[in-house]
Amino acid sequence: MSKLLNQAQTILTVAKDTAKTSITAGFGVYGTILDQASKSSDKATQLFESLVERGTQVEPKLKEQMSAIFAKKITLESIETKAQSITSRFTGVQGSKLSELESKIDLLTTMVSELKTAPKKVTKVLATAEA
Repeated sequence: MSKLLNQAQTILTVAKDTAKTSITAGFGVYGTILDQASKSSDKATQLFESLVERGTQVEPKLKEQMSAIFAKKITLESIETKAQSITSRFTGVQGSKLSELESKIDLLTTMVSELKTAPKKVTKVLATAEA
C-alpha cells in the first residue's frame, strides 16, 4: 500500500510541476505579446510623428500653391476663350467662323419660321374683257 501511495504522490507532484510549467509558459507568451505590441506601437508612433514632421515641411509650399490657384480670377471671357480654343482644336474651326455660322443658322431659322406661317388669303381678280 505504501508503494501505491508513493506512486500517487509522484503522479501528483509531476502533475503540479507540469501545471506550474504550463502556466509559466502562458505568462511567457503573454509577456512576449506585450513586448511585440509595445514595439509595434512604438513603430506606429514613430511613423505618425515622421508624417507630421513631413507635413509641417510641405505645408507652407502647399499653402502658397493654393493661394496662387485661388488668386486667379475666372471670368466669363476667359471661359469663352478657353472653350473656343478647345473647340477649334477639335473641329479646326476658328471662333469667328463659329460666330458667322451661328448668325447664318439664326437667319435660316427665321426664314423657316416665316415659311411655316399661313399664306395670305389670295383674292381672285376678275378679269375684264378688253376689246
